Amino acid sequence: MALVPRHRMSDIDRVFKAASENVTNSFLRVLRYVGERAVNEARLNGNYLDRTANLRNSIGYVIVVNGRILDVNFQNTAAQTQTSTEDGLKIGKDLALELASRQSEIALIVVAGMKYALYVESTGKNVLTSAEQMANTQVPLLLRQLL
Repeated sequence: MALVPRHRMSDIDRVFKAASENVTNSFLRVLRYVGERAVNEARLNGNYLDRTANLRNSIGYVIVVNGRILDVNFQNTAAQTQTSTEDGLKIGKDLALELASRQSEIALIVVAGMKYALYVESTGKNVLTSAEQMANTQVPLLLRQLL
């Protein structure tokens, strides 16, 4: 007695493709959620004096999939108390987009785009450290919940 399939291979391919898209979409939702939380964490809990607002406004994220930008979040959220010739938002966004152009897979890229961000961190101030720690904890936790 032979088994006779009642379906075509294209039906099976369609089911697997839909399942793959569902997993990818769920993964991207996790990255968006974590990106938003990381940016909020960094903007709200940065314990440094930001006179020009450039450092806080240079904080944001991009999500890239196979070299294609899917999501970008950079906003002017801090008010300056001192004038500046630099545009923190543009600098941060440009840095994130440049880093994204080097990615060939799925990535969440969170940046503080000002060149002095690392210096501020090295003085013991929190620019992105708490955001990075939160993201490193949340991504695996949320991905496990998907499975």
